[in-house]
Amino acid sequence: MITSTDQAEERDTSCLLGCRTHSGEPFRAQQGYRTCDPCADELRADIQELARLYPELIRAAVPGGGASAGGRGTPGYGSRSPARDTVLVLTDRRTRAEDDGDPHSVLEILSSWADNIRDDTGMGVPDPDEQRQGQLLVGWLDFTGRQPWAGRLDTPLGQLRDEIAEQLGLRTRTVAGEAAFLVEWFDYVTRQYWVDDLASEVRGLLGMVHAATGTAESSVPVGTCPTPDEATRQPCGARLRVRPDADRITCPRCRTRWPRASWDELSDAQGTPVSDVAALSAWLFVPTGTLRRWRSEDGWANHGSRRRPLYERNAVLASWQRRRGALLAG
Repeated sequence: MITSTDQAEERDTSCLLGCRTHSGEPFRAQQGYRTCDPCADELRADIQELARLYPELIRAAVPGGGASAGGRGTPGYGSRSPARDTVLVLTDRRTRAEDDGDPHSVLEILSSWADNIRDDTGMGVPDPDEQRQGQLLVGWLDFTGRQPWAGRLDTPLGQLRDEIAEQLGLRTRTVAGEAAFLVEWFDYVTRQYWVDDLASEVRGLLGMVHAATGTAESSVPVGTCPTPDEATRQPCGARLRVRPDADRITCPRCRTRWPRASWDELSDAQGTPVSDVAALSAWLFVPTGTLRRWRSEDGWANHGSRRRPLYERNAVLASWQRRRGALLAG
């Protein structure tokens, strides 16, 4: 007989991030955590993606600095792009969302979650008197480190200055810094009851940043899941996607995982799907002219006819990943 206590324990051990099995049952969280590993990996990747894309958002907020800025216009008053307005809202720390769906300040949202962790773990911001004293100490360390006689002391003094500033909350907050802090404390984050609220806000921010910067989500389709269903023995069939820098591919339906070392095995299970240039362009969001240049540079084999050439998706994806990896590194 299932008691209310058993049901409560089952809820407590379910992943809070909403993942479901093919039959609709919630996935179990890892023991001692509030999330399953695949959902945790996805949340960590989303936080890192926010930090990676934020510089693009800053460039778009500067007139002439990004694609959303638009072309040259007439000086003076005029209408502004809604995309530009969204960019400004996302980068302004004074932004306060009034209703669901309103843009938020990326830095303020990440900082608020980072501050929750600092408060919960005893790393909260000290009182104003301590901050004033800390500012004097930080200023003295800055001054001392710049003196000609400091010599080799400048590096340890700089490190001490940074540590004091971090402890006293005096360091300038950045999206990259707050995102790195959340990732550093990720083991703690995924044990908290509020991890689903954090994940929801991060996903919302990431969607707004993608829309404001005109960037597509940096993942690509890799085929369908070949894992057989336990009851029917038919392939799962869920569509699989992956970020180029990911360590594993996870099926969104059956949660089968393929680490990077097993990707060739997964590719073999897919067979050898081929597509024409038009389909490949829609698949990867890459212009057809660019694909033809890659074909020439990388020597894709034609598996179709002269009139309608077809190319292996694996070969095309390898070309995409090489160039995408270079863009991410740059």
